[in-house]
Amino acid sequence: AVVSTQSGHYGRGRVRGGNFQLPHRILEKSGAEITRAKVESVSTAEHGYTVTYTDTAGTAHSEHFDSVVLATPLHNSDITFSDDILAAQHSKPFQRTVATFVNGVLAPLVPGETNPSDIMTVASKTNIPFSSLSNKGKAEPDYNYKIFSKEPLSASQMEEMFTKVNEVKVVDWMAYPKYKAPDDLPSFEIAPGLYYINAIESAASAVEMSCIGSKNVALLVYQYLKKVEGPSADAVCKSSDMKRFKEEL
Repeated sequence: AVVSTQSGHYGRGRVRGGNFQLPHRILEKSGAEITRAKVESVSTAEHGYTVTYTDTAGTAHSEHFDSVVLATPLHNSDITFSDDILAAQHSKPFQRTVATFVNGVLAPLVPGETNPSDIMTVASKTNIPFSSLSNKGKAEPDYNYKIFSKEPLSASQMEEMFTKVNEVKVVDWMAYPKYKAPDDLPSFEIAPGLYYINAIESAASAVEMSCIGSKNVALLVYQYLKKVEGPSADAVCKSSDMKRFKEEL
């Protein structure tokens, strides 16, 4: 759950112009064909899987695929699976996170003291309205701040936290899985030929983790379709020659 607190960590990288460009460029480079539709169901077929989806015109379609990759959190996907696909055990409920972006001037949290650049709070402190707050730097006319909270900040809370507010933008979403310790991490493979990239979010949720999950699933799909026998997890973990395993994969 450490990743979910890193709203202000300056060691992270970012894409100039917005991180949203990353999946767009990957799609362009892949040459893949995209179908704009809502997936309704995935069911097993004699050889592979049948995917039923509804296009933007409301027309239903069914297509057969040798392998299927799920790349969306299952908890709110509304995808129906046939009874022999145990997808539910690979999914976790997500928790609400409200990201509030403010241009303004932060009030001194302690009278007479300078505010730190990054502030993390304890969840049990119910009198503190935010989980984390970070100063993202100077931006006209004042400073940009990023705040994570469990609920939207009220007008009175904003007035208490800031001496001046120029602009506010709010992103309210189900951002991260609900973590617990100890916890069992689900497999990328739901069934032979059916894979779930977002399983990696059970360890940590971030775009970088999704990239790692995608690479792992791509290798698993290749091994499945080409009938390549990959090295066992134990062999990989115990080996000192990781380069050899990368070349084999």
